Amino acid sequence: MKKKEVYKERMAALKQNATKKYTNERFLEKRKEEDHKVKIEVVLPQDFELFDPLAPTKYGMLNPEIYRYIEEQVYFVPSEYDIVIHFSGKKLLPNEQDLVRKALQDHYNLQVYDKLDDIRRNRLLGIFLLIFGSIALALYFFMTLRNHNFVLLEIISIVGTFSVWESVNCWLIQGHERRVDLHNALQMALVQVSFHNLTDKTE
Repeated sequence: MKKKEVYKERMAALKQNATKKYTNERFLEKRKEEDHKVKIEVVLPQDFELFDPLAPTKYGMLNPEIYRYIEEQVYFVPSEYDIVIHFSGKKLLPNEQDLVRKALQDHYNLQVYDKLDDIRRNRLLGIFLLIFGSIALALYFFMTLRNHNFVLLEIISIVGTFSVWESVNCWLIQGHERRVDLHNALQMALVQVSFHNLTDKTE
């Protein structure tokens, strides 16, 4: 069977079965709470290293496995939902709970500022490319009246057209993607954190 036919068969199977099985609605049904919130459960094993074993204790950096798990779960949650991260399992002392809250807040606040910086740099790049491309195209049209070096004219035309197109790409395509990333980062920066210790059944 040809690759194209195999691809068509797999896509047909996906449309019939997988889209229903792995839909976001099914994921959200089990995790929705009141007030448009979604709870992400993090069950810490008793022997789990809460903080990054490679980082100095004073840094208060959580184990990367915690961030990885949370982000895998949040992938299925639309950005309009508020998120509650609920830790259970291993008993955490009050000071450890405070450190977890602060570590999550610092981690995701940093991502927000990174996304804002990406948007700013992308906007400046788009402006630069638009100006450069406009100058190159203006130079091209001016030189067509006086210069018969078609190779040079063709190069200037290609450079100008490419620059203008890339500026549009920065604003419309990459700009949209960066705004989506910023909304997702804001969703994570505003997470609420709660704790419940299964070992002694106390909050």
